[in-house]
Amino acid sequence: MKRLFISSVLSLALAFSLAAPATLAKTAGAKKAQSERAQALKKCSADYTAAVKKANDDYKAAVKDAKTKKGKERSDALKAANKARKDAIADANKAKMDCIKAAPKK
Repeated sequence: MKRLFISSVLSLALAFSLAAPATLAKTAGAKKAQSERAQALKKCSADYTAAVKKANDDYKAAVKDAKTKKGKERSDALKAANKARKDAIADANKAKMDCIKAAPKK
């Protein structure tokens, strides 16, 4: 009987300790509205991430195509793909910095 009582109490304590954070999170309310600056910075970051993803995807496609070639033609294609990727990432970084500068101040 004592063992049943102790295990029941421990089980309830564990259940309450796990349920408490979830209950508090639900009662905390909706998310806070983001400031205009935070929204603008989030958009800048998302645009940068998309541009880098596109650059990497284009690079992978160019490398795949270059691997079908031989000799100097292949090395030239790989160099061109690498340069295009670096340029695209640099342009994306510049665009992100310009976007951050254009974001509204606090």
